[in-house]
Amino acid sequence: MSRRRGAALTGLACLVLLAGCTDDDPGAGGVDSWPTTETPVDADGLVWASGSEVHLPDGTTIDTGDLAGAYVVAGPGVWFASAEPGDLEQNGLPELRLATPDGVEGTGAHPGIGSLTTTPDGRWLAFVDRVDGGAGAAEAVVVDLSSGEEVVRSDEGLVPDDTGDIDWTDLYEDAPVTMLGIVGDTAYVRGLGEVLAHDLSTGEVESFDLSGTDLVEQEWFRTLHPPAPLWNAARSWSILAQDFSEPVTVLESAGGERVTTSVPVSTATPDGPRLEEWVVGGWLDDDTAVAITPSQDGRDESWTVPALLTCGVPSGECTVLPGTEAGVNLPVDRPFGVPRERSLEPS
Repeated sequence: MSRRRGAALTGLACLVLLAGCTDDDPGAGGVDSWPTTETPVDADGLVWASGSEVHLPDGTTIDTGDLAGAYVVAGPGVWFASAEPGDLEQNGLPELRLATPDGVEGTGAHPGIGSLTTTPDGRWLAFVDRVDGGAGAAEAVVVDLSSGEEVVRSDEGLVPDDTGDIDWTDLYEDAPVTMLGIVGDTAYVRGLGEVLAHDLSTGEVESFDLSGTDLVEQEWFRTLHPPAPLWNAARSWSILAQDFSEPVTVLESAGGERVTTSVPVSTATPDGPRLEEWVVGGWLDDDTAVAITPSQDGRDESWTVPALLTCGVPSGECTVLPGTEAGVNLPVDRPFGVPRERSLEPS
């Protein structure tokens, strides 16, 4: 894998939202009741966006009106934050909006960069809300989309003891806070110095001094960021780790057979990706893995807006997913378009 690709993939993981008061104190950005639905959208599969059109696993699309920007899919539809250049006040962040088949509505929240996340079942929406239009203090927020209840809104661990003359933008640039994710009934938040665990059933909060190796070795962290080899559900095939020097990914069967993924020469098109290198990083089903490859715009290629490939087993043969040739915008919490619990972390 090229060094440039590694840096670009890290940028891709960081592109898209970040992670603060208590259950009985709705805080400056509290919402009495969030939108919910009895018929949640299908998010159990591959999700990608082109422009304002977000493509769902069942083949339907939802139009966000504006560019989807940073988005996730759960409950009633697509939760997204985007803004045109010049639309925001200095140091402000875009408002979180909800797009459904019926239209678009605002929420009044302003998610921190890279903090938006959901759970695979679509029940929980979580993020770090930056109050005062995105220029103020951070509050961790968790919403139960099955009821519309804001279960958590807390600034614990996200605000220093002394806030006099504080520059919130500088603070969070130097010490980024974020919503790490939800596993079971616990939401994990990276605070200013510790990791905070919010119990969604009891409301209790614990803090842990975790960083580096200690953090990545936590079972809940490994659930959110599965290490290689990444097995399919049937444990018949796995995706192996891909070194920086390797342009393509190798798959391995349960019996030890290794297959190097490939793309037929006939697949390449003048307006499509070059298909010289790609990274396989998630499973659509037991027989199909998904990969990203840099999109092409003239002489420029982009890992940030990748084209998608689907790769079959046992052949290892990959083809470009129709409609993604020019590059796509992937959900904040899905580095390969499928739930991150079924994906490798881009390296």
